[in-house]
Amino acid sequence: MEEATFLTKYGSKVYIIHRRDEFRASKIMRNRVMSNSKIEIIWNSVVIEAYGEKTVDGLKVKNVVNGEVTDLSVAGLFFAIGHEPATKFLDGQLVLDDERYIVTEPGTTKTSVRGVFAAGDVQDKKYRQAITAAGSGSHTDLHFVFWSLLVPFNEGEL
Repeated sequence: MEEATFLTKYGSKVYIIHRRDEFRASKIMRNRVMSNSKIEIIWNSVVIEAYGEKTVDGLKVKNVVNGEVTDLSVAGLFFAIGHEPATKFLDGQLVLDDERYIVTEPGTTKTSVRGVFAAGDVQDKKYRQAITAAGSGSHTDLHFVFWSLLVPFNEGEL
């Protein structure tokens, strides 16, 4: 939830795709997210596919209640999830290790796909703690911001 609020500084719209019909976060965090006009919550849903040519262009989102699958046009993707890496939908799109964690370049949040960054529980199998994920998420946010600013000038190399 903190990540979504932070990302609103850099984007015109941030989607939270949440698998339940309510948040478990603190009341203050729920209120911050739900009162932010740049955040749209998609309840009872999960991402089943990310697609695009050179970068992420969209997501296939499945409603877990009625099974409906919809397309959502996006320019980026950021995960904040629980203790098991929910990376199955990435099969063949990013390099994963034997335990299904996303492999990143050492010391960075860069993945095997240019412009796609990973942080927190999908990438950190050692600590898997909220504070580590928050720090890693901030690292990812910075990588993405710098990358997105550089794309028009030199193909986004950091």
